[in-house]
Amino acid sequence: MGMFGRSQRASFKPSVYQPGKRSRRMPRWLVLLLVGIAIGAGGVLFLQANYGPQRLTVEQSETLHSDLSAANVDRQRLQSQLTEATQQRDAARTGGQQTTTDLATARKTIESLQADVKLFMDSVPPDPRGGPIGVRAADLAREPGQVNYKILIMRDDPKGAPFEGTIELAVQGRYSNGRTNTLTSEPIKVKLDKYEQVSGQMAVPANFTSRQVTIRVLDGAQRQQAMRIYYVR
Repeated sequence: MGMFGRSQRASFKPSVYQPGKRSRRMPRWLVLLLVGIAIGAGGVLFLQANYGPQRLTVEQSETLHSDLSAANVDRQRLQSQLTEATQQRDAARTGGQQTTTDLATARKTIESLQADVKLFMDSVPPDPRGGPIGVRAADLAREPGQVNYKILIMRDDPKGAPFEGTIELAVQGRYSNGRTNTLTSEPIKVKLDKYEQVSGQMAVPANFTSRQVTIRVLDGAQRQQAMRIYYVR
């Protein structure tokens, strides 16, 4: 009876490692990851909205672009002005150096001319009549209707104020009819420091032939300071 009785052994249960009906629930790690991403994105949006730079509107963006373009134009203009100013500075510096060189050359030329003038003055024969002021040389040329003159007057002692006076020319000659006459020029003003060359023309009648000229140097009181006679060529 015992052999053929109902068995009391528990029924077979499948192993947990055997395939069975799978659960449809989302894994916990994936849920946590998605929640973290959502929280992070929300935090970024919150920070940008409350603490980050504000987004520009279309009008503000266009205004900013226009201002940036204007700033670039001004920068280019200022750069051009700076370049031009630099070129002008360099040109002025070069011109200044050239001016300094020219000035040094001019000084040497003046010194050489002064030495030549001194040598010339020392070589000019003195006025035979003597005196502090003398007619040292004269060139008188005859032309129809005029007498051309170049007169060199020198002052032996140039100290003190310059001599101021007049020169008077007395031209002696003969008319075509044989009559002789002396023609006097208008006063010629002269200011003499050390030496002075006076040149010009004195008008005479067309039928008058000039022979000789008496040169007189007069002071402000019409006193004669020098006198010399030259023949007309």
